[in-house]
This record gives sequence, structure tokens and C-alpha cells, in this order.
Amino acid sequence: MAQASFISLLLSFSIIILSNAADINIDCGSSSSQVDAENRTWIGDTDFVTTGLTSSFKPMVKTADSLTTLRYFPTGETNCYSNIPVDKGGKVLVRTRFNYGNYDGEDKAPKFDVVYDGKHRDSVVTTTFISGTRSEAIFIPENGNTSVCFFRTFLNENPFVSTIEVRRLDDSMYTDLGPKEGFILQQRNAYGRVQDLVRSPFDPYDRIWAPTPLSTVTLTSAATSINTTGADNRPPEIVLRTAWSRKDMAFYDIKLPFSGVTFYIVLYFSEPLSLGSEQKRSFFVNYDNKQVGASQIVPPFGAVTQASLRAVGTSSLPYLTFKATPDSNLNPLINALELYVISNSAGNGTGSTTTGSGGSPSTGGGGSPTTGGGGGSPSTGGGSGSPKPGGGTPSSSGKSEGEKGSNLGLPLGLSIPSSFIVLGVGGWYGYKFFNKAKRNPESERPLTTSTTVHHHYGTEHNIIADKIGKAIQTTKK
Repeated sequence: MAQASFISLLLSFSIIILSNAADINIDCGSSSSQVDAENRTWIGDTDFVTTGLTSSFKPMVKTADSLTTLRYFPTGETNCYSNIPVDKGGKVLVRTRFNYGNYDGEDKAPKFDVVYDGKHRDSVVTTTFISGTRSEAIFIPENGNTSVCFFRTFLNENPFVSTIEVRRLDDSMYTDLGPKEGFILQQRNAYGRVQDLVRSPFDPYDRIWAPTPLSTVTLTSAATSINTTGADNRPPEIVLRTAWSRKDMAFYDIKLPFSGVTFYIVLYFSEPLSLGSEQKRSFFVNYDNKQVGASQIVPPFGAVTQASLRAVGTSSLPYLTFKATPDSNLNPLINALELYVISNSAGNGTGSTTTGSGGSPSTGGGGSPTTGGGGGSPSTGGGSGSPKPGGGTPSSSGKSEGEKGSNLGLPLGLSIPSSFIVLGVGGWYGYKFFNKAKRNPESERPLTTSTTVHHHYGTEHNIIADKIGKAIQTTKK
């Protein structure tokens, strides 16, 4: 009897541990569970959705199993996944992925809207490319579960979804996010990384950082380690290891859906060189004449400075400019960038925040409200810079196993027609820059390693935990 009670206690303890899993991976269109080659546990979607039909396809190239199944919705204006467990009041990142695969034989990838937690709307343009597309939102759930809904926007185009992923973020991250707001991802870039996609285990929160193609020269950090705790958003160390640097840099490929939306842009800076006493690197960053960060940027060696701006986009061709201070004898640089449209934005005016290594942020006001409850119709590409030879060492990259970005670097003053002449054989990338889909294509070849971080979801989700447990046990056999 005592032995039976002990076994029962162990089983209960195991269920609690499983229900506290950091991430949830829903394999849409599948009813079974699996653990993939990256040690990510996927569960079927039947406990989260009651509408739609399922389909699968055989990919032309090696593809993760989770991206070869999907659920599509041929009827109804709105179809939802619900009861997805999250921490009430904690920040989460929810990512949806769409791999069309011509499952319906129509060879016509649909367009539709996705709404997170009932109020944060994103517009998705899927693609017939084998790479698929994705959408992401960061928000604070008001309840212990959340939803992802799909809205039909064209009569003959059926919404579909391949996977839904939930990642818990630390409460100390993204402090510029209001309690009822959502950050709808436009782009997240690591500068100087030419090919390799960055996600877990390099980023413990499993954010996806796109590489920056066509970069021929990059600065590489000489620091033994880089302390990331000085930046609220905790960018992974690996994206701070490389940087683009050039005099009078200007990034034109900072795409917002339309003028008048409220956006949040955050940049990360880490000094790659151990500077001598006679060397100084300091500069200002402006977005359409609005200063990013509360003060001038002085990148720290072996640490990171984060500068952000909440503002209203008004320009038809918005851009970032980097300008060295008069006493600086080194060029500006950038390591990484994130850009979001703010859903349900609150507050007035604009505000900038600068967070240095070990420092505390200086916070300005919030952005202006958007109309409606959604984040608009984003265009996601890579932010782009404009490095040229000189001042750095050539970047070297291994075999690509990640997403190829479609961003293009344009130096300040370079006209659009001349960029095609300068690029030469890179003209195809120029074409992609001006004609890209609204979401970056994402490679179906994930990174070769992965990790799992554990978060609390509560014991009320034992059914999901039991499925995860069975999947893990099946893998071990």
C-alpha cells in the first residue's frame, strides 16, 4: 500500500514538472505527439481546436515533420485555437508558422489575418516557396490561457497554420511593453552574421534572429565573453559577437506596414575592440529625425547597450541614420535590431530608452494610439545596413542551416537604381528587396542543437503534460 502511494506521488510529481515546461509546441494538423531531432516536444492540436480540416504533404526537400502537416479552414470567417496554457500576467512570445506545400493542389498561397489573445492582429502573406513564412507577437496574457485565431480576408483564400509555438519571457524583458499592448514582429536581425539563423540554444528564449546577407566586411568582437544583463531584452551573446560599422550609415530597409502606426524599435550595441586611450566610438542614432535612445551611444566592450524608441511612423520611406559625435574617431556600428508594430498602444508622444551595461533605463513617454485593435499589415524583411570594406575583418560563416534574409544594405545617398549596378551578381537580392513577401521566408532546416527551458503552466494542464510525457517516453524506448 505504501509502495503504491509512493508510486502515485512520483507520477503526480512528474506531471507537475511536465506541466511547468517552458515551451509549448503544437503540431497543427497532427493528432499524435513526437520529439524532433532538435529535442523539441510537439503535441497534436486536437485539444485546442474544434474546427477545420487537416492535411499533409510530402516536401521536395528535407523538412521538419511538424511543417509537413497543417490545419486549414475552408469554412467560417473566424477559426480559433484556444485554451493554450500560459502564465497569467507573464510575458510570452507566440509564433505561428505557415508552410503551404501546395497541399490543396491550387499552387496559390493564401493571405489572411492572425489574432493573438483576441486583440493583437497581424496580416500574413504566405508563399509557395518551400521555406514557408512565420508571424510572431509578444504580449502579456490576462488569463491562464491564450488563443490564436485566423480570420478570412479574401473569399476564396482559406487560412491555414502549420505550427504554434509559445515561449515564456522574463518579466524584466521588453519593459517598453504596456500591460494591454502587443508587439507584432516586423524584423529581428543580427548584423554581420551572413548565413546562420540564430535561435535556441544560443538564444534561451528561442527568438529567431535573421542573418544579414551581402555583408562582406564585419567587426568581430575580441571580448572573451559579453555580459548581456545590461540590456533589458537580453539579446543573446552570439548576435553581439559581430557588428556592421561604417561612416554615416543609413538603413532604408526598415519596413512598417503604413504611415500612422505606432512602432517600437530597439537596437543593440557592443564594442568589438579593446580601445586604446586615444580611441573613442560614440554616435547618435535617429529614426526619421527622432532620436533612438535617451543619449549618445557609447558601446561598451564585453557588455551591451540597448537603445529604443517608441514613435509614430509617418514617412513613406523611413530610415535609420548613424552619425558620429564630433569627438569620436571611430565609425558608428550596430550589432542587432528588433522592430515591432505596437498593437493597442497607449500613451502620447514619443519616448526613447537607453539601457547600458549594469545601468538603469531612462524612459520617455509612450507612443500614440493606433486605430482599432490590431497591429496592421506588417512587411517583414531584414533591416539593412551598408558596410563597405575597411575598418573590419571579413566575416566568415559556415554552412547555412538557417533562414536566408532578403534585406539589402543601402548607404546614405545611394540611389535605388545605382544599387543594382553596385550589386552586380547580387541583383537577385536587390529584386527580393523591392519585391519581397510580407514575411521573411524561413528555412526548414533548423539548427543542429536545441535546448529546453522550464516555465510554470500550472497543474490544471495535466492532459497536455500527459501527452508530452508519453511522447518523451516513446522516444526513450
